Amino acid sequence: MPKRITIQLIGAASDKEDVRLDDLLDQLGAVRRALRETDMMLSGKTEPTLDYKVVDLRHSSPATVTLEPIPIADVPPKYAEKVSIGFSAELRLIKREGKLLADPELQRLTAYEHIGTAKNNLIQKVRIVVDKKVVTIDEEFKRNIEKIMGPDELSDGSVAGTLEAVNFHNTNRFTLYPTLGPRKINGTFEKMELRPKVKEAIGNFVTVFGRLKFKAWSQFPHGVIAEDIDIHEPDSELPTLTELRGAFSGMTGEESSVAFVNRLRDEDWQQ
Repeated sequence: MPKRITIQLIGAASDKEDVRLDDLLDQLGAVRRALRETDMMLSGKTEPTLDYKVVDLRHSSPATVTLEPIPIADVPPKYAEKVSIGFSAELRLIKREGKLLADPELQRLTAYEHIGTAKNNLIQKVRIVVDKKVVTIDEEFKRNIEKIMGPDELSDGSVAGTLEAVNFHNTNRFTLYPTLGPRKINGTFEKMELRPKVKEAIGNFVTVFGRLKFKAWSQFPHGVIAEDIDIHEPDSELPTLTELRGAFSGMTGEESSVAFVNRLRDEDWQQ
């Protein structure tokens, strides 16, 4: 049987440590995201290989949910146990020493950051138990995560990828899936005249120009404040080599192509 993950949630003292419904759903979602990120980190895949079933659910003191990992892809027999133990071990190392077991990755760190107390919830702390080893997600854990993540560093530049997941509800945000680096980059823009171009760019390969957001430990940006967007033509609309054949005929005059190139090289040298 794979190692189970037990989640204990302690609510506000004013609620006698009971947990509000919204906070319960939010915290279970945060743990699920963190487990998925751990799964993808260990497997090297872009999609999770595990799901989780609830094998115990109790409202005592504290409220407790126990999960058991279930493979949804072809993985080794001990893989689910590796994810549970790796998840617990990294959380405990963050709490104890402010360090990570694996290279930092913003999606994973952000998922960890969302577990436990926050300004918009009434959670005092969250305990996670795997194989009888306990880690308490509290203010000390949050401070260590903040130190590991570090501040954003801004730099002018550009990033290319497919633009998707636009959110214009009280915000100007989009998601870019780049060709290199992280799985996705969060984008935003301040110029309202850019909104029509963002709409037009949905589902297309684009280059976004603006202020790139970096972490000191990453060579790739994790965010961009867009100032302009160049929408690339679909491959189906680009000319083929056959169509380009002869497009530049006549440029060499009566010279051979070799003589033409040599003359251009000589002219550049003389300049």
